Amino acid sequence: MLTDTHAHITEEVFGGAQNIIDTMTADGLGIIVTIGCDLPTSLAAVEAAHLDPRIYAAVGVHPYYPETVTDETLDALRKLAADDKVVAVGEFGLDYHHDEFDRDAQIKAMYKQYELAREVKLPIVFHVREATGDFTEFLRSAEFPQSGVMHCFSGSTETAEICLKKGLYLAFGGKLTYNNSKNLIAAAAHAPLDRLLIETDAPYLSPSHCIGQTNYPKNVAYVRDKLAEIKGVSPEEIERITADNAKRLFYKMK
Repeated sequence: MLTDTHAHITEEVFGGAQNIIDTMTADGLGIIVTIGCDLPTSLAAVEAAHLDPRIYAAVGVHPYYPETVTDETLDALRKLAADDKVVAVGEFGLDYHHDEFDRDAQIKAMYKQYELAREVKLPIVFHVREATGDFTEFLRSAEFPQSGVMHCFSGSTETAEICLKKGLYLAFGGKLTYNNSKNLIAAAAHAPLDRLLIETDAPYLSPSHCIGQTNYPKNVAYVRDKLAEIKGVSPEEIERITADNAKRLFYKMK
């Protein structure tokens, strides 16, 4: 069964997380990790995780909302992290794609959540876009006793190696299936099998066959197939390996 390590199944476009849950068996999905982007969506992710044993949650604040990472928010996330169904802190990190966001505030919010993850002893789900320089600087002194994952990895082979040396996993999503993703393909080819994960970021970042359409967790199968092609193994082998990797990283999974 497939493991989608990063989706947002509580988004309104799905009409309720239960609608995704109801089709999991037919879609070949064994596990979905649904991700929080702020405190309200983190709360919703935990609620969704309690709807079905195959759903788990990550709680955190996306770099778009650094001003919301207050002491009160951190306290609330700390309490959520104690829930049996919460397997990671995130997604958080740096996103410099839009100039209107305060980069210094993003960096401060990232460090605060990094310290929280270390405190609660959970792995981290990192979101990094167009911010390799500052994130690499952060990595120089950062340590990850519970490891973490580079969500929707979009960097070079060199960046991949830096992350791998820090003990992080690389998660690939729909972008891996695009014809112009030569750098991503090279990074996936470079990374060892035991450090790879697959994801959809549903309802965002649809794979090549349905660009512009709503992405669904079931589309992680297309990422599996592309990764199998890159690594020269069967889709079934990628499915098994990435499921095992997810359970090793997200150690609270049953």
